[in-house]
Amino acid sequence: MSDDIILPIQTTDSRAGGEAGRADPFYVNLVISDPEVILAASEYPDGRARTDFLLTALKIGVLSLRAARGVVDGDMVRQEGERLMEQLGERLNGWRKVFEERVAGSLSHYFDPKQGMFVERVERLVHSDGELANVMKAQVQSAEQSLTRVFEQFIGDNSQLLKVLDPSGENQLVQTMQRTLDGVIQSQNAAILQQFSLDNKGGALTRFLGELEAKHGNLNTALSKNMADVVAEFSLDRPDSALSRLVQRVETAQRSLTSELSLDNESSALCRLQKMLEDNHREQVAMANRLSESLNVAISQLQTRRDEASKSTRHGLEFEASVGEQLRSICQAAGDVVRDCGTSTGLIPNKKVGDFVVTIGPEKAAANAKIVVEAKESGSYDLMATLEEADVARRNRGAGVCVFVHSEKTAQPGIPAFSRYGHDIVVRWHADDPGTDVWLKAAMMVATAMSVRAAAHDTQDAASFQVVDNAIARMRKQVEGFETIRKSAQTSSNAAATILERAKIMETTMLDQLTALCDEVVKLKARQDQAG
Repeated sequence: MSDDIILPIQTTDSRAGGEAGRADPFYVNLVISDPEVILAASEYPDGRARTDFLLTALKIGVLSLRAARGVVDGDMVRQEGERLMEQLGERLNGWRKVFEERVAGSLSHYFDPKQGMFVERVERLVHSDGELANVMKAQVQSAEQSLTRVFEQFIGDNSQLLKVLDPSGENQLVQTMQRTLDGVIQSQNAAILQQFSLDNKGGALTRFLGELEAKHGNLNTALSKNMADVVAEFSLDRPDSALSRLVQRVETAQRSLTSELSLDNESSALCRLQKMLEDNHREQVAMANRLSESLNVAISQLQTRRDEASKSTRHGLEFEASVGEQLRSICQAAGDVVRDCGTSTGLIPNKKVGDFVVTIGPEKAAANAKIVVEAKESGSYDLMATLEEADVARRNRGAGVCVFVHSEKTAQPGIPAFSRYGHDIVVRWHADDPGTDVWLKAAMMVATAMSVRAAAHDTQDAASFQVVDNAIARMRKQVEGFETIRKSAQTSSNAAATILERAKIMETTMLDQLTALCDEVVKLKARQDQAG
């Protein structure tokens, strides 16, 4: 009984660039015929288990032979040394963790801010009803009791001081003070009454009256004389009295005021004021007439320019400029960039469709995505023509979304105020109506959201779509050139049949390829939309 076993055996040579002590395996076909080895190996199932057993047995045999020859296995020593160091490091790390846990537990047992014994002890000391507060309360209560006893002894109800000051008892001190005060008050009252009595010739009142009579004479006589003079000054019978002079001055002032406020006097202030107001009114009326004439002329000119602009192509350019101004104000607040491109051609040769290109700012999810805006003030565009030109605008400007802005003045009834059709958004806007600005803002917000979803597509697919779109645009241009070839072929009598046949073959082939490409692009975009 024999088995052929393929065993990977490691060599002792180290290869350059490998790890230290590692060797590349080599393979040896061993035919085992020893009955004992076969018996021992048959105890393991065929496969990885039996191979590992045979490798282990081979390694033990090799080590035994080397040990018998006195050869020390350096790799084994190094491995055992590394294993010993690893075990030592693991035990040291374990001891360090245990030590750190014990130290942390001890510190937290004493200094934990919530459950530590130190914090609990400090809390018991400084709490409102703690040990320190109880000691302070006991000391304060002892001091209060001592002070109460002292005050009760010296100034209490039974103290000697209150007995001395008691007015109801037989207190000689209070009685003496009361008699003394009564005597002083009586003597002072008598002295004051004596000074204001006319019987006392040396009193203060008698001296005061004497001084008045010495300086002003008899008071009654002087008062009578002075009163007569005062009454004469207020009498109208005397022309030189104060009242007569006052009346004359009042009458003179009244005549002067009446003269100044009379319209009969041409030199009066009221007449001069009336003339000034009339002159100013005439000047104001003349200025108002001149201003009215100027406004009428300006309004007429403005209306004429508006009528001319509405009849010419210039009106569409003014609407496009208004859309651009409003678009820049919206995008500037949103951090996007607006570029005017209505006068430049795009990806499609000789095509200028697409008036503005909005590049989404770098701070948004759809950074650097493009939105084309087409402004149109023309009544010749229905909804189908609008969507066709929107598709051309997206392909011509390399944008993922198109916002087609119709003028409220010229839009057909079938044009919606705001609606989305696939990758195109149709909106109606009036340049002179701020209430329609919300539709344009909503269109830009929806276009940005659609660009965010389109940005989730794979960049390689997006590049493929751009290549396919460019190829379709070029092929459409070539198809349009067949009409020129056909016309040129019809003018030639000799090569007409050949050229026409060739042109027909090329046209058919190109149209088939164009149709196939368009179908594939539609399928790819539909799958990307479903995945998004």
